[in-house]
Amino acid sequence: MTRSGVCGLNLPLAVAATTLLLAAPPAYAQQQPPAAGVEQLPVPSPVETLRITEDEEASEVAAAEADRDNEPNQQSKVEGLNVGTVRPGFFDGATLTVKPRTYYLDRDRDKKQDNEGWALGGSIEFKSGWVANRFQLAATLYTSQILYGPKDKDGTLLFRPGPEQFTVLGEAYVTTRLGERDVLRFGAQSFDLPWLARHDIRMAPNTFEAVAVGRQAKTGFAYVAGYVDGIKRKNDDGFVSMSAAAGAAGSDKGLGLLGAQYTFKDGSLISATNQTTFDVMNTFFVKAEKSFPLAPDISLRLYAQYTDQRSVGSNLIGDFKTHLFSAKGEVFWKNASFRLAASTAGKEKGLQSPFGGPPNYLSIIVDNFDRAGEQAFMVGASYDFKDAVPGLSAFANIATGHTPDFGPNASPDEIEYDLTVDYRFANDSVAKGLSIRMRGAWIDQKESDSNGDDFFDFRVIVNYAFDAL
Repeated sequence: MTRSGVCGLNLPLAVAATTLLLAAPPAYAQQQPPAAGVEQLPVPSPVETLRITEDEEASEVAAAEADRDNEPNQQSKVEGLNVGTVRPGFFDGATLTVKPRTYYLDRDRDKKQDNEGWALGGSIEFKSGWVANRFQLAATLYTSQILYGPKDKDGTLLFRPGPEQFTVLGEAYVTTRLGERDVLRFGAQSFDLPWLARHDIRMAPNTFEAVAVGRQAKTGFAYVAGYVDGIKRKNDDGFVSMSAAAGAAGSDKGLGLLGAQYTFKDGSLISATNQTTFDVMNTFFVKAEKSFPLAPDISLRLYAQYTDQRSVGSNLIGDFKTHLFSAKGEVFWKNASFRLAASTAGKEKGLQSPFGGPPNYLSIIVDNFDRAGEQAFMVGASYDFKDAVPGLSAFANIATGHTPDFGPNASPDEIEYDLTVDYRFANDSVAKGLSIRMRGAWIDQKESDSNGDDFFDFRVIVNYAFDAL
């Protein structure tokens, strides 16, 4: 049941939003690339330029390597609240960013129902300037309109079930600066944390009704703490309680959040979060990463993480305890990288991720490889063709998962073959701010199992962004 709060808007607003998204940017519009990276950190005063030190540069290089592929189905970062550049004056410093998106998804199955849809929409993001250098208002409107959506192929998550198109005010919050880097945020907002994230893999991300305090830092200590009351899932037009989203129908419990990360001068880091959905479950996550220079233009980065997840309180979705361990090693050489990863999940129950943000290094296009008792392995490679075709890059992964053959948690073994090709138009081109992503995944399941079902997943996502102020 959808709760009151930041809820879906009416049809005229949906039409107006779509019209604005389709409109070409005015001649005076300042274009910008899609929001794929982290915004600039807040600065102590509006006129001071943040000095990038050698330590911060080393940290940024390590972060760029770790984020080279921009895999949206995987979220293992633990960061404080992102504020952006401090611009003085409510109106003088305001920004209005229009981000049109079109998304086509076709999932062709051997046995089960096919899924297919094509959506047009995106978002309109408003951020005020900082009043008295302390307060900022922000709001984001999302819309997903049906270009093609046959009822017999519903289930793409591009639309509401039906399928039905939607428009929703997904974000509306106030941010207060408590110091140079510490902020308090209240209202409908987004998080990018393990097990609690935007998980922006369709037309609109998850957003959350919450109050939170935090700090973001390129190096040193960053943290986030808060209380999350509800979630608007990626294909919903209203908010539900966190416990209801976790599967406890009719309940109205929230989630307590605490997370911290320390980033060293060389980009190595250690981080942890604890999230308690009251009377439902507790999820604890810890991660470490470190880079090792091997030779000129060659480096190795090692990753390891552990999740403990168990029921708490009234056990509203049952009494359980499970875990996930995952590790990855990746070698970076000039424009290429090569990786190996492995994970193992607890035998009692698969990992629960009702709030987005599966952190497993094997969470790729379709599957997370965190089913009960699953032992999984992955090999992959990435390449940036910038020397030959600037803006073109690609990456591929092959992951295999083995699960119990018998018992209540038995499920089919599978192999997932993935390929992603990205093209981003240059900043000095007439199409600045436009990017195209094509993704293909072949899931080969053990069909001798009654639940086994091979299928091909194909996606085309086109993003554009420009400043309208």
